[in-house]
Amino acid sequence: MTVTIIVINRDRPDLTNHVVEQLEAMGDGIEKRLYVVECGSKKPEGCSKYMTHWFRDPSYRGRYYGFNRGLEIARKDGSADYYWFVVNDISFPEGQDVLAELIGAMEEEPKMGLIGPGEPEADDYEGCHPKPGRRWHKVATVHGLAHFIRGEVIESIGYMNPAFHYSQGAGAEYAYKLYKAGWFLAYSDVATLRHAGSSTYGTVTKISRHEYHRRARDFATRYLEKHYGRDWDQRFTSVLPPEIEVNMFPKQKEIWGRKMHRNWKDVCPWFWKFGSRLKRNLKLTK
Repeated sequence: MTVTIIVINRDRPDLTNHVVEQLEAMGDGIEKRLYVVECGSKKPEGCSKYMTHWFRDPSYRGRYYGFNRGLEIARKDGSADYYWFVVNDISFPEGQDVLAELIGAMEEEPKMGLIGPGEPEADDYEGCHPKPGRRWHKVATVHGLAHFIRGEVIESIGYMNPAFHYSQGAGAEYAYKLYKAGWFLAYSDVATLRHAGSSTYGTVTKISRHEYHRRARDFATRYLEKHYGRDWDQRFTSVLPPEIEVNMFPKQKEIWGRKMHRNWKDVCPWFWKFGSRLKRNLKLTK
């Protein structure tokens, strides 16, 4: 059994080094191919000590662009039974072999195309919370923090659409493609993760977290309506099995449809910084 693991980093080697070390301790006896892909990180200070590949990306085109670049690299070394796409700002419970648990669920359910670790502390994504007494549960979508995907799915459908530079919307489209092709998605109720968040936008990139969400919502709404119609949420819902506990599609459509006002300090940050320096200098000269 072979598992290809792709981790992406953007100038946060502290986070990336930690999650890579956790991943390396998992899956005893399983052949793991680990790729740590630097999405335009500054050399050398922004790169993980586990870096395997680096590509130029001055504007940062998002996690799914980075993961797809990593997938292109990995597939040159051959196909795998499973692929695990891991962001750097998460952590797993110490001592828990999340990889072995996800493989176990996949091995028991041949039509499970994608599974993600549950997230007990999430407050903004319904359906991902583990419940006692079960191993996993079917869901409409799985957040893009640690997608564990069957190799057959990658070979036939690929991974998330890299056009979604701001992530939101990509998971909904991908879930629709999987369900339409006869697969299903799940969250683990045993394997879990914790998400730190806010590690890229507003931290190591030029745009703020607010501007990220504004652009993400606008893009998701425009893209999904253009390619799947104004009632895309109903179209996506039509392929879901009845046992889905939480249908995220209508809620996502409603959230992404809310307009956010532009923060003008995101438009020309150099202008506002210059203005602040000018004010400080004027105060000093008085």
